[in-house]
Amino acid sequence: MACPQIVDLCFVAGNTVTIDWSYTDSDGAPIDLTGATAQMQLLNAITDQTQVIDMTGGITDAPNGLGTFSLTKTESQSLLPVGTGDGDPSIKFTSRIKITFADTTAKTIAGVNVTIEQGGIR
Repeated sequence: MACPQIVDLCFVAGNTVTIDWSYTDSDGAPIDLTGATAQMQLLNAITDQTQVIDMTGGITDAPNGLGTFSLTKTESQSLLPVGTGDGDPSIKFTSRIKITFADTTAKTIAGVNVTIEQGGIR
């Protein structure tokens, strides 16, 4: 079993965060996710016992292995409040996308490192 591929993404606090994803086989053909569910949470560290926030969303087109996770503008801003912190204008999280199939087996299909930068407009 291979480790999931990790990607680095960056967003601006106060903007809607959208992460579109697809699950395909090694030839690029979509994997049917009918009956499955998907979950994504942001963590400060991959070893944390509790998540910072659950991402909204999941599987959007099961036969074609497609999904989306998102945060609202308010949720993304709450992760990096204006006027707080030690002067660092960003915060970093880590996450994995977990698929639970209809037969209750689960598979982690991708990893995401998310940076949220402070916006410059008030």
